[in-house]
Amino acid sequence: MNTPGDLHQRVRAGRLELRNRIVMPAHTTNFAVDGGFSPRHLAYHRARAAGGVGLIITEGMRVHATSLGRTNTVSAADDRIVASLSELVATVHAEGAKLAAQLLHVGRQAGSHLVLTAPWGASPIPWSPTAAMPHQMTTGEIAEVVAAFAAAARRVEEAGVDAVEVHLGHGHLPQQFLSPASNHRTDGYGGSLTNRLRFAREVLDAVVAAVPELPLIVRISGDEFLPGGLDLDQMLSATELLVADHPIDVLHVSHSAYVATASVATQMADMSFPPLPFRHLPSAFKKEFPDLAVLAVCRVDDLDNARQLVADGSADLVALARPHIAAPDLVARDRDGDVTPVRECIACNQGCAGRLELGLPISCVVNPEAGFEREWAALRAAARTGPNLRVLVVGGGPSGLEAAGAAASSGHEVTLVEAEPELGGALRFAALLPMRARFGQMIDQLARTVRHAGVDVRLDTTADAALLADGWDHVVVATGGRDPAPPAGFPAIPLRQAVSDPGATGGHVVLVDEDGTTTALALADLLLTHGRRVTLVTDRAALSWRVPVYSRPALLERLRGRGFSAVLMRTPARMAGADLVCTDPLSWQEQRIGGVDSVVFVRPPLACPDLARHAADGTVVGDAYTPRTALEAAFDGRLAGLTVARTAAVRAAEAPLRGQL
Repeated sequence: MNTPGDLHQRVRAGRLELRNRIVMPAHTTNFAVDGGFSPRHLAYHRARAAGGVGLIITEGMRVHATSLGRTNTVSAADDRIVASLSELVATVHAEGAKLAAQLLHVGRQAGSHLVLTAPWGASPIPWSPTAAMPHQMTTGEIAEVVAAFAAAARRVEEAGVDAVEVHLGHGHLPQQFLSPASNHRTDGYGGSLTNRLRFAREVLDAVVAAVPELPLIVRISGDEFLPGGLDLDQMLSATELLVADHPIDVLHVSHSAYVATASVATQMADMSFPPLPFRHLPSAFKKEFPDLAVLAVCRVDDLDNARQLVADGSADLVALARPHIAAPDLVARDRDGDVTPVRECIACNQGCAGRLELGLPISCVVNPEAGFEREWAALRAAARTGPNLRVLVVGGGPSGLEAAGAAASSGHEVTLVEAEPELGGALRFAALLPMRARFGQMIDQLARTVRHAGVDVRLDTTADAALLADGWDHVVVATGGRDPAPPAGFPAIPLRQAVSDPGATGGHVVLVDEDGTTTALALADLLLTHGRRVTLVTDRAALSWRVPVYSRPALLERLRGRGFSAVLMRTPARMAGADLVCTDPLSWQEQRIGGVDSVVFVRPPLACPDLARHAADGTVVGDAYTPRTALEAAFDGRLAGLTVARTAAVRAAEAPLRGQL
């Protein structure tokens, strides 16, 4: 391994030589078509390779039919993968980067109540209380999967990849065998560490025998963060056995298990975690295996974080997944000293993890073009060929800022007016919550981008009739939604007041969650920090039903033991003195919550499109059109900004972006 130095220097990691130390690690995109890499994949990876990254690792390629789980995943289980993977190799190589192929079997996670065949696992232990029960694999089935790894390795080598990564972590099948929390077997694959490691060793043996010349990357979870599971010491011991017997070129140190606890929420740690929360893990493995190239990952938010890991000897290579989704050219910008405003990942997990959980193609709040690189490029080209217009954008929230920046980038003369003294809209309010503070970074970076593009930004300015009549060619209305009034008969405090002045809520606060996003949990966290007791009430059967599984367990864990409680499937009916009386929607029986000082109703905003009627030629976007999340607001705004000139070319280029998943 080279002596640590600048991120952009060429580096040798075992048999793998890279143009720099930056890696885009495997992350599921749900872009696959018929089990292969699609044109959408090619455009997505071309942008990141052209953006300067040294190595791209493909999303996990399933090695066996029992690992598929759904139709939009990539499969290396048969020879059809060779053609599309070869195209991806050529695409990435053409931009100067290298490509590794990740091979995995997800084991029990492949099963759901929608899949007709049973998932396979080390033991009959489901990954969550509501998941399908896995079938305990026989020794014959184990041998079948081991052979499938070898066959998949031969296929990816035929396609021309530069390395193969075998995924032994994240609670996938090899880790299900390795972890005492998921392996209760009594045969030669269970019991002692050596026995539990047997499946992983057989997989690596088979892969190495199949492709002995191909550099080998092994991805592990350095800690499961799970009671009764694998901890750092056990993983150091297991890795020592693997390193002794296999020609590992790069050790990719991640963490977590795929289980319905806070462990899974560490895998893609959201903005409620600080940057580099798990840096101790790669550091421990680098200390234990100093001659082995170590790749660090997770909440490495930017290249300054990456430099820290390399400079202090924690890692030789650094992986950034979500930052590359948000900013495909982040490496080239840093390398070339580009100081134009940048849009960076805020770890909100809305467009990536949130859509991933739903089985949808990933997107990005910060970068609406992720996954639609070809379509947005075509629209930008068409927008630049139209007439230059005078454009007024009303509202300086995420949708208005996106619209203003996009319109200005197309050559239009843009003025943005905001009635408040600062930009940000609903996201500026959300950023007051510690769990959501990084939304403030998104707004600050959007504001810098807009001003750099030459937009005339006017704060404390209302769009009155005189302004609207000032000869604009196009008006974009992005005034956001309005907060619904709380119902009468309760000691209600408006949501915004509870956030800005927690002291006004009293000692015991009831949060009535009708929204299901992170807002109620984040407000609970804020109130608990101010010494309040918080009871969350919802008429749903689950808490925070719109928060991804990759975030929700960790957010709930933060509230545990701090005076927080929850009451599910109850609807507030009335107050009886200091008691909040709730009803069961099934039995209509009453339940009382005593000693309530205030009630905060957390509700979705209401659309507020009234201003559009006064605009001569208006487009309504974001919550003003209909309340949704920041993900849709950003997409709406950018699309509106690039389509203000309604030429035939613009309309034709816009069409592929309408109604897409």
